[in-house]
Amino acid sequence: MDNEALMRRINAATDAKKAAAAAATVRPAPQAPAPRVRHTEPVLRQSQTINSATPQPAIQQPVASVGQAPPQVQRQQVAAPSVAPQTLAPVSQPAVSSPANVATNVAIPQPAQHPTQAAEASEPLMSFRPVPEEKSVVVKDGPRPMRKEDRPEAFVIACNGSMAIVQGNTSCVDTITGLTWAVGRMLSIIVGESRIVGMICDIDMPTGEFSEDTKSNLRFQVELQGEVKDSPDGGNPSFSKGISSYPGVGSVVHQIRAADLASIYAATGSANAVIGVLSQDDSIPAYVDIADMLSKHFAVLGSTGCGKSASVSLLLHAAQEIIPDLRTITLDPHNEYSRAFPSANTIEQNHLDLPFWMFQLEEYVEVLFRGKPIVHEEVDALREFIPTAKAKFRDGEDRVKLRSDSSSSAFTADTAVPYRMADLLAEVDEEMGLLESRYDKSVLKSLKARINAHTSDARYAFMFRHRTIEDIASQVIGNFFGLPGTGSLSTIIQMAGMPAEVVNSVASVLCRLSFELAIAAKGNLKILVVCEEAHRYVPAGKGGFEPTRRAIARIAKEGRKYGSFMAIISQRPSELDPTILSQCSTVFSLRLTNDFDQEIIRRAISSSSASTIAFISSLSNRECIAFGEGMSTPMRMKFRNLPKQWLPGAEADVFGNSVEIRNQQQCAQVFQQWRGGAR
Repeated sequence: MDNEALMRRINAATDAKKAAAAAATVRPAPQAPAPRVRHTEPVLRQSQTINSATPQPAIQQPVASVGQAPPQVQRQQVAAPSVAPQTLAPVSQPAVSSPANVATNVAIPQPAQHPTQAAEASEPLMSFRPVPEEKSVVVKDGPRPMRKEDRPEAFVIACNGSMAIVQGNTSCVDTITGLTWAVGRMLSIIVGESRIVGMICDIDMPTGEFSEDTKSNLRFQVELQGEVKDSPDGGNPSFSKGISSYPGVGSVVHQIRAADLASIYAATGSANAVIGVLSQDDSIPAYVDIADMLSKHFAVLGSTGCGKSASVSLLLHAAQEIIPDLRTITLDPHNEYSRAFPSANTIEQNHLDLPFWMFQLEEYVEVLFRGKPIVHEEVDALREFIPTAKAKFRDGEDRVKLRSDSSSSAFTADTAVPYRMADLLAEVDEEMGLLESRYDKSVLKSLKARINAHTSDARYAFMFRHRTIEDIASQVIGNFFGLPGTGSLSTIIQMAGMPAEVVNSVASVLCRLSFELAIAAKGNLKILVVCEEAHRYVPAGKGGFEPTRRAIARIAKEGRKYGSFMAIISQRPSELDPTILSQCSTVFSLRLTNDFDQEIIRRAISSSSASTIAFISSLSNRECIAFGEGMSTPMRMKFRNLPKQWLPGAEADVFGNSVEIRNQQQCAQVFQQWRGGAR
C-alpha cells in the first residue's frame, strides 16, 4: 500500500473519532419533575389478551427519589392475572397458546369458575390482587437532585427511646406535596445514611402568639416508629420497625418522602390483597396479608353507621379471591349479607334445617328452657333417657332383646345419632309408672309438658322439620359447609326473626361443627366462621350461653392448627369477652365514640403506635385504624369503594324502600309473622 492511501485511512479514522467524541459530549436536557401518580384500582376481573403487534402505552415508572423525574422507558404493559371474587373450584392450570401464536399473543390465565358464578362473572367486578410494582431505576445522568429549598427543614431538640421533640416554624410548607406541619403527618429524621420515621402526635406554639407576617416557632412531639434505609442496588427503600441509631440534637427533619412512606406500608406476605389506600396519602395502596389475617383470626370493630358491614363484605370478597377454597359461614342477625353475596347459599329461618338430635345436651337444654332457670333434675332425666331412645331407634321397634339393658351405653346424650321424640316421651311415661322411680313424678310431668310445648312451637320448626326420623347428618352438614364441593362455598344464616335462645344454640352448633369438621379433615378444609354482633354470643362477664362461648373460644385458641378460622364483628368491643377478642391478631377499628371501647383498642395496639388511637373517634365512614399480624405496621387507611351489588343491607332502607300498609290483608300478614307462623 502506497503512502497516499495510508494517509487517507488515517485521516478517515481520525475524523470518525472526533465525531464520536462530539456526540458523547451532548447530554439530554433536564426534565421537569413528574407529578405524583395517584393509586389506581387494580384491573377488573376479566381475562385479557394482549397483542404484542398493537402499540401499547408506556408504563409510568415510579419516582426513584423525591424531586427527580423517572427515565422515559418504554415497556409493554401487562395486566395482572385476575381471580373471580368467589371461586368455588380449584384453580385451573394456565392455558398455553399454540406455537403459532406464541410470538404475537400473551394469554392471561384465569381460574375455573363454578356454575353458580356464571351470572356474577359477566359483571365488571373489582380485583383485590396487587398490581406488580416496577423497580425504581437510578440513572446517572438524570434530572437534577432535590434542592434544599424544595423541602423545608426542622430540627430535633430532644429525644428519648420512643419520642422526639422537634422544632420548626409556621412557614414550613412542603413544595413537593404542598402540605404543612400537622398532627398525623409523617416525618423523616436524617441520621447518617438512614432516616428515622416518626408521626406528629402533638403540636403547639411555645410563645402562644401567632402572626401572619412573621415566622412563628412550632414544637412537635413525634412518636418514633422505625427506620428506612436505601437499597444498595438503587431499588426501593426498606423499612424496619427497630431503630439502630437514634437521632441527636440538631438532626435535620423533613416531611416524609413518598417512596419512604410506600416502603413502610409495602406488602410483605405472599397472599396480599389491596383493600384501600392510606389516609395520609391516597396514592399509596393499603395491603393486608389474607393468610395471616385468617390463620390468626381477625376482628372488625366500629360504631353503628360507620361502614362496618361494608368493610366486612370487602374483606370477605378479598379473602375468597386470594384463597379460592375458603369456606365461609356467616351468622347474619340482620339479614343484610345476602345482597353482598348473591351466589351464596342463603338459609332463611323458614328453610333452616337443623334436626334436634344434632344438638348436644347443653345446647338442647338451652332451647328447651328458653332462657329460664334450669331444673337440674329434669336435665339428669334427659341425660339418662336420650341414650335409651337412641338405642331404640338403632335397633328398631320390634327388636328382640338379645342384648342386655346396657346396650344403650354405646351412646351418650351428646352423640349425633337420630332418635324419636316419641321414644323419649315413652321413656318418661315408663319412669312415671314405676312404683319406685328415681325421679319425682312432678319433675317428670314438668319435663314431659316442656317437651310437648317445645315440639309444637312454630318458632322451633327448623328442629322438627322432618316428619320421619332418619340419619341425614351428611346432607345437613353438606348444606351448611358446601360439601362435597358441588355447591356454593359461602353460606349465610339469616337470624333476624329467631328468638335469642335459638340464636345462641344455632351459633353454638355451627361453631362446634366447623371445628370438628376441620379436625376430621386433618387441615384439608379451610372454614371461616363470621360472627356478626359477636357481643350477643360471647359477652363479657359470666352472662351469655356457655356452650356458644366454649365453641367460639375453642376456635379462637386452637382453630388455626386445623384450618378453622374466626371473624369477630361487633359495635361494642367493651362488651365482648376479652379472652375471645385477645385471640384476634388482626384488628380493623373503625370509628368508636365510647371511651370504654376506645380503651380496649388502646390496650391492644403496640406502644410505638399509641398516638394512632387519638384519631379513632374522628374517623370518617369506612376509614379505620388497622393493626396486627395482617399488615407490616399499624396504619390509618380508607377502605375501597365497593360496587353497589356488594353493599350489604342496601335494600333495608326503611325510609326509601318501605311500603305503607294499607289493607287488611297486609295487616294479617304482619300479625301472622308476629305469631311466628302459628295459625
